[in-house]
Order: sequence, then C-alpha cells, then structure tokens
Amino acid sequence: MHQAELLANWARQKTSCNYQCLVGPVEVEFEFKGQFGHPSSYAYVRLRAEPADELAFSASVAWPEEFDQEYARRIQDTVAEAIVDGLLGRENEYPYRGCSVQLIGFRWDSVGGSERAVHRATVKAVELLRANASWHLSTGHYRSYRDDA
Repeated sequence: MHQAELLANWARQKTSCNYQCLVGPVEVEFEFKGQFGHPSSYAYVRLRAEPADELAFSASVAWPEEFDQEYARRIQDTVAEAIVDGLLGRENEYPYRGCSVQLIGFRWDSVGGSERAVHRATVKAVELLRANASWHLSTGHYRSYRDDA
C-alpha cells in the first residue's frame, strides 16, 4: 500500500469500529506558554464539545486582525488536525469520535504565536477533554475492510 491507501484504510478503520461517545456538553481550555521570545511560545484555545453521531469541527472565533484569510484558514486547519490527532490517533484505545468540537476561544501573540504553538495548545486541550469529560463506549460497530475481489 502507498500513502493514499494507508491513510484511506486508517480512516476507514477509525470510523467503522466501536468508539467513545461524549455523554454531555463540556468546555476545556489550554494556554500554551513556551520559552519567552521564541517564535513558537504562545497560544490559547478554548473548545466546547457536545455529543454527536460523528466527529465534527467548527470555529466561531474572531481571528486576530493581522490574520489574512489564508492564514486564518491555516490556523483553523491546525486546530482541526490536532483534534483529529488527539481523538482518533490514540494507540490501544477506541477512538473518541462521538462529539462535535467547536473552537470558541482563541488568543495569539503577534511575536510568539505560530501554527506550532496553536497545535500544542489544542493537543493539550484535547487531552483534557478525553480525561475530564464523561464518555461511554458505543458498541456494535464493526471494522470495515475493503473488498479486494
């Protein structure tokens, strides 16, 4: 298998098996503070998660004035990637995909902010979501395999 096939198979497996479903709405936040003066030293994210049939993400924040449309999209995509990494990419665990996640708070430092800092803050917020929210296992879902015939 090549990269596209590997990723398609990974997504198929993560979205067809038993999974953790969020029990009720919850908000989590994380403020990443790295080394002062370093270009990847600050980001703050606040996430609201609600139970849902499948994983979804949206952003409802006012982006900093210095962001043009392209950079705002890059930051939004960075948050989405960190959410997927944190909820679906867990080793030896059922994926956490029974929720809709919304970015409701965002702060940035024009000197110390970066995509990397946003990713770090989001990963930590997602760790809090997994650890502190109530989840239940949704069973009866079976892994889907491609038909090679």
